[in-house]
Amino acid sequence: MRLGFHYHVPAVLEGAQIRMPGYQGRFVDAFADHCSEVVCFLHSPRLDEEAQMDSVIKSPNVRLVHLGPHCSVPRRLLAARQLARVMRTQHRDLDVLLIRGPSPLLPILARAASPVPTVLLLVGDVLAMIDNLPQPRWRKKAIRWFWKWNCWEQNRIARSSLTFVNNRRLFEELQPYVPCLVETRTTTLNAADFFVRDDTCLKPPFRLLYTGRMDRGKGLLEMVEAVAALIAEGENVVLDLVGPPEKGDPVLQELAALAAKRNISERIRYHGYMSLQELFNYYKQADIYVIASKTSEGFPRTIWEAMAHSLPVVATGVGSIPQFVGEAAIIVKPNDCNALSGTISAVLHDGQRRREMIRKGRELAASVTLEKQVASMVRAVQDWLATDRAVSKGTPTKGLAPEMPARVIRPFRDG
Repeated sequence: MRLGFHYHVPAVLEGAQIRMPGYQGRFVDAFADHCSEVVCFLHSPRLDEEAQMDSVIKSPNVRLVHLGPHCSVPRRLLAARQLARVMRTQHRDLDVLLIRGPSPLLPILARAASPVPTVLLLVGDVLAMIDNLPQPRWRKKAIRWFWKWNCWEQNRIARSSLTFVNNRRLFEELQPYVPCLVETRTTTLNAADFFVRDDTCLKPPFRLLYTGRMDRGKGLLEMVEAVAALIAEGENVVLDLVGPPEKGDPVLQELAALAAKRNISERIRYHGYMSLQELFNYYKQADIYVIASKTSEGFPRTIWEAMAHSLPVVATGVGSIPQFVGEAAIIVKPNDCNALSGTISAVLHDGQRRREMIRKGRELAASVTLEKQVASMVRAVQDWLATDRAVSKGTPTKGLAPEMPARVIRPFRDG
């Protein structure tokens, strides 16, 4: 199978090496293990993104087609005709195009790739995040109108595509009118990444950890307030923050100002962007993983990473987090700093519950490794392509439905 792939995360070609962020590189390499060729249609990074191109693609059957610079969305849309021409000149040898969304160019590239079949992988709800953008009201309104159009086009394409989603609410919204819909889990974890330990929180200071984008929608300010409350109660905790700054979001400055106001500046430590292996070292040194997202999530891959490194997880109940983690994590209400600090305190002092969370979380993460997830997705794509071609030829399609482990990927058909 010759697979095309597009997402808005950039990549760069240096000599014979393709470099991109580790979380995307692992995903591409995993698909390359199952394909004769993977052609990546990606943007080139901005100057501030070049340090994030930290992973070299290992598979020799991956090819990069540049779609121009990863500039602002309006500029990319102004270049839409040129980008569509790039897709049309390169797609002829593809069997299928996989587009990860939401992404600004998803509708444009899907149309340009026709008649190549399109598969969608939808990993979040961008409309739910707009209210938290640090933008004036008029600009938020314009952004909302664009993404409403984009999501409408995305969902229209989904009706005639195989569509994977890692978001339970989105799955339920699409299920009535998307006949080929599959719920999946997205992760960066290989089986070799797991770090086994029975317990954490064995000696102070106890290290709380958040990893991901420095986005106010992730509840960073609420985490600082929770740390301040814990310290006021006599707890010896620090909060480590690891991840890239969100362009245009001054939350890091606000976070530093809030920490200074609460007199806990030395307890809040921002470490910047780290490569995947460096990031994994932070998980190994941490005691509790905390994510306090305020709005909808697909499912943060960082939760799987934390669980794989034997960390108890405290998370807010947004998106698919409650449905996906079960009893392997403790769920709190978003925007509730008191509940967040109280739950963290409970994990610190209840060793039996903490050890049970660690065990269950590691078992859950092991059930959704990248090897398992991608193998199941590839089988689903191959079966869907076979079914689609059989239908186009007027032949019976009985027995061509995907056969996948229910716990990893669950196929549903239109009722």
